[in-house]
Amino acid sequence: MTVLRTGAPSTDAQQWDQINWKLVYAQVYRLQTRIAKATRDKDWGKVKALQHLLSRSFYAKLVAVKTVVSNKGSRTPGIDGVKWTSPTQRWRAARQLKAKGYRAQPLRRIYIAKKNGKQRPLGIPTLHDRAMQALYALGLKPIAETTGDAHSYGFRRWRSLHDAVKYTFVTLARKASAPWVLEADIKGCFDNISHDWLLNNIPLPRKILGQWLKSGYMEASTLHETDRGTPQGGIISPILCNMTLDGLQDLVTVGRNKKLRKLNVVRYADDFIITAATPAILQDMIRPDLDAFLADRGLTLSAEKTQISHIDQGFDFLGFHFRKHKGKLLTKPSKLKARELLDKVRHCLNTFRGVPFHVLLLQLNSILRGWAYAHRKVVAKRLMVQLDNTVFENICHWLRREHRKKTWGWICKRYRKRINDRWCFASCYSTATVKSKLVVLFRMCDLPIRYHTKIRTDTNPFDPGDQEYYDQRKKRMARERFADRCFLNTPSFDRWVSA
Repeated sequence: MTVLRTGAPSTDAQQWDQINWKLVYAQVYRLQTRIAKATRDKDWGKVKALQHLLSRSFYAKLVAVKTVVSNKGSRTPGIDGVKWTSPTQRWRAARQLKAKGYRAQPLRRIYIAKKNGKQRPLGIPTLHDRAMQALYALGLKPIAETTGDAHSYGFRRWRSLHDAVKYTFVTLARKASAPWVLEADIKGCFDNISHDWLLNNIPLPRKILGQWLKSGYMEASTLHETDRGTPQGGIISPILCNMTLDGLQDLVTVGRNKKLRKLNVVRYADDFIITAATPAILQDMIRPDLDAFLADRGLTLSAEKTQISHIDQGFDFLGFHFRKHKGKLLTKPSKLKARELLDKVRHCLNTFRGVPFHVLLLQLNSILRGWAYAHRKVVAKRLMVQLDNTVFENICHWLRREHRKKTWGWICKRYRKRINDRWCFASCYSTATVKSKLVVLFRMCDLPIRYHTKIRTDTNPFDPGDQEYYDQRKKRMARERFADRCFLNTPSFDRWVSA
């Protein structure tokens, strides 16, 4: 088994640096495709044997360690305070990934703020535990992708939030589409999944999975036991959540008159909607079965967020608002997302006081560009124009506050430039390598609306027969990114001077 390139040195650091990653990923993918094929054939004995082989493969151990250190969370240690920052540590960490004698350490509990003002608990495993989870996740992903619901889009390879939004539009857009929607939200999904259900239904070694579920967490130097839930922050937790909710689509549609009752399910992680022809179907027929399905897994629906809505009144799902206007369905960014953007802009303006104007523009551009790209695939042009105008007013207020003794004419002459026959905020600065560089405020309305092409639901990323489709999709996405860079190319200082 040759992991290193020809003539590779023998020290641990140099061995890590000389790994032939193309070969490593190819060998791991080969085993994953065999697991997916055995899953389609329902040969569970072979699936178990291949998972065992993959978890002992040194190739897979290298991929697991690289997955952990490539994540931004690698800079956040567990309770042991260990970080893998050097190639030597990473190479030795891969060699230490063994199931024999493995014992998971308690999680480090931290809290992050939620939108409603509450605190969301996160459990941070040690890097060694994260690598072990990543190692066994390599053998679990092909099973999850093969057996998962067709219209489940969260935490899955090649699938995204925009695929879920697009399928929601397809489901509700026609005149004969279902007019009633059950907006469902599971109460504390990650924190309340039944351990017994996971141990009995997830195809992983019970001893290893039990170590992660029962490891407990440390808070204020006190060890707390865990008797339910899977920690948010673990690499394998999203896969466990998806597999826990798989079967929801069959529960709603199989054995019922799907076309007559207009039943459809769209799920993204633990958020999902169910459509139907009448509210009675949702309330009297679907809801009891749904409650029983979740109760078997230790879960319940949130009474605050679960409701039945009519499409003419509209509803919010995954940060987008769906509503029919005179029979035409429009998908727009939700008002909450627009308010969150403006809150970020105002926080940035209040934080960056007394800094050069180009520093402020760079920070604002990163916020505005990220929001625009995330919401450009729906009907958002008018909202982007409104948000651009609000951001313009806030910047004007910031400039007046920074230059209290200057006139507005002086401010405009200093901070506004005419580029491509349009006045905009801009600032020029110099660096060690560039004599003069121009930073222009990003305008979201300049970004062209490009509707999303939904991924085919009958494809499997671990099926070699579907690789041509994924390659074509990857090339199309690359062409779109290149077109955006050409369209939104920031004007250089030379172009500004010549204008």
